[in-house]
Amino acid sequence: MTWTDDLATGVKLIDYQHKQLCEAIDRLLEACKNGKGRTEVITTITFLFDYTKKHFSDEEIIQKESGYPKCVEHKALHDDFVKKLGEVKEDVIKNGVGITTVGQVNSLLVNWLISHIKRVDKEISQYAK
Repeated sequence: MTWTDDLATGVKLIDYQHKQLCEAIDRLLEACKNGKGRTEVITTITFLFDYTKKHFSDEEIIQKESGYPKCVEHKALHDDFVKKLGEVKEDVIKNGVGITTVGQVNSLLVNWLISHIKRVDKEISQYAK
């Protein structure tokens, strides 16, 4: 998942963390694509899961401090994403890495995150600057 300037929100911390998430997703996709072992994929998903929770927490603090009016709705989107990512992690732990995993990673992580950043996170910059 390549970082591009159209993903920038203009909020330095959020943009930095989004770049880190993009890199972690790239590592995960690469591990899945190259048939890396379950351990490596689980390690990468675990990092991504933990980092996502930290990022969402930081982002939610910025939202509250800046007076962003959709904090509750935004947090619900974050909570849903973390739940789904946890389900992917559990699936890999139970069933290993397969074509389903790659599809889940692509649809959940890549598509959701890009859409979320472009559609929802960019709104924060209007308040956080």
